[in-house]
Amino acid sequence: MQIFADRCHKTNSMATINLSLDTRRKKVNDTYPLVFKITCNRKQFMIGTGISIPAQEWDADNGIIRNAPQINEELVKLDNLYRSRLMHYVIQNQGSEDVNELKCHLLNKTPNEMTISEFWKITIQQLIQMGRLGGAKIYVQSLATIEKYTNLNLPFQKFGYRDLLQLEQRMHQSGMSVNGMAVYLRCFRTICNNAIKQDLVNYEWYPFRKYKIRKEKTSPRVLSKAELKTYFNWNIPASHPEYNFWNIGKLLFMLRGINITDLLLLSETNLKNERIIYRRSKTGKLYSIKLNNEIKDVLFQFTSTSTLLGLVELKDMNDSRRIENLVQRRKVINHHLTKIGKLLGLREKLTTYVFRYSYANLAKQMGYSKDIIAEALGHEYGNAVTGIYLEQFDQEIVDRMNQALIETLLD
Repeated sequence: MQIFADRCHKTNSMATINLSLDTRRKKVNDTYPLVFKITCNRKQFMIGTGISIPAQEWDADNGIIRNAPQINEELVKLDNLYRSRLMHYVIQNQGSEDVNELKCHLLNKTPNEMTISEFWKITIQQLIQMGRLGGAKIYVQSLATIEKYTNLNLPFQKFGYRDLLQLEQRMHQSGMSVNGMAVYLRCFRTICNNAIKQDLVNYEWYPFRKYKIRKEKTSPRVLSKAELKTYFNWNIPASHPEYNFWNIGKLLFMLRGINITDLLLLSETNLKNERIIYRRSKTGKLYSIKLNNEIKDVLFQFTSTSTLLGLVELKDMNDSRRIENLVQRRKVINHHLTKIGKLLGLREKLTTYVFRYSYANLAKQMGYSKDIIAEALGHEYGNAVTGIYLEQFDQEIVDRMNQALIETLLD
């Protein structure tokens, strides 16, 4: 079957739908949003898919993402759904089509009917369908938390600046930290921005115009070089109940502070030319890590099934509970890492995030520049000149740094 055949097929003479890259909105990681462009009465609007990809991964002739069959399948379903609703709207409103009404119809709600909670859940489902599980997890957690303190089962127009202040006050009174509130409020702000972009509400309504999300500087929890050496050189037998979790901790560090979700989802398809190549589930950024001997030795300890660690099956990630499954795995791993930290007498509570912060801290202590560390962690460069240099030599430079960090802990 030809995927997305006749992509610009006209549903009638006045309305068309087309899947394409929005090349006007280049992101900092050199990707572009993939959107559905709908034209009605010579006016155009877009509905986001939640996907951003590099231009070279987009096959414009066939309207598909190269080498992404599962995502393309979901896009086909979404395309068919929008086309069906578009046809229904045109039939019902021939000669009197309205762009805003059409957009709401495609999203299956009118502006007055679509609640904040419903729109938030639609966003989550889109992220899940597009494989952005890390981002979806944050949206799920933020929605569940905010709904404890305020009512989101109402249209956007009925939630104002005063409600936002009351939400902050209630979260603060519950004992939530300033930075904890900031995480959830930033997510809420993004939902509001997306609702405005999709014309569900006017910008004049925007409650975040006058509201500034507060944040506090915190000292990241890190392990010292001595503590990292204690961890890496622990003489633990393979029969020990914490052995596999100890190895997971090592991988979190040696794979340059990899996110635990991304680590759990790595499979043999990510192994190419002696490198581990994957996209961050949260941001879509591409990572390429040299598969050195130390990393190979640790991976060899796991019984591989559909994923490298064998702790999750990819088939289990295809149902509605995939985020819940990954969250539960992370909780179990953190529980065991905390036990290991106590056994080794480490001062910091050991979690998956500690390894990422500790990686950056050790690299800084060993004299590596912020730009090289940023490249290793997948952040943007702080220095434009260094950034140009790293674009040409980044893999070799970062590979050498990663090898040096690993060797200093194992000597």
